Amino acid sequence: MKKLTDTQIQELLERNLGLSGNHIADLDKEQIGSYHSLFRKLNEEPEEGLPFDFSSKVSRQVQLKVLRRSNRRFNLLAAAGIIIGLALAYGLLTLVDFDAGNSVLLVILKFKWQLIFGYCMFIGSLLFDQRFAEKH
Repeated sequence: MKKLTDTQIQELLERNLGLSGNHIADLDKEQIGSYHSLFRKLNEEPEEGLPFDFSSKVSRQVQLKVLRRSNRRFNLLAAAGIIIGLALAYGLLTLVDFDAGNSVLLVILKFKWQLIFGYCMFIGSLLFDQRFAEKH
């Protein structure tokens, strides 16, 4: 005996042949029974309807998810842009005047914690602004 596929089981149920056939294997009868109970449940109306603002809630959630994703991309690009910009500025300054480039690098290394703090404050303000704008 061949095992019935899902489409064959659905056709049997649509034609109301169901479990009556003797040629159906026991395993297939279990599968047909599962499909039959599933179709019965799907044909029943829900006891309570959806709330009136259900679609607006769903669309708001989808918009927030898209906004968060674009905000994350923007934050990563801003962080990478600052780092790449500083590296390019140092590289160009070194090409023009090697001693000036080295002195700028020494100043950057001397004030590295202040620069890191300012960098973190910038990214933090971006994150705070985006979270605050989401809520209001």
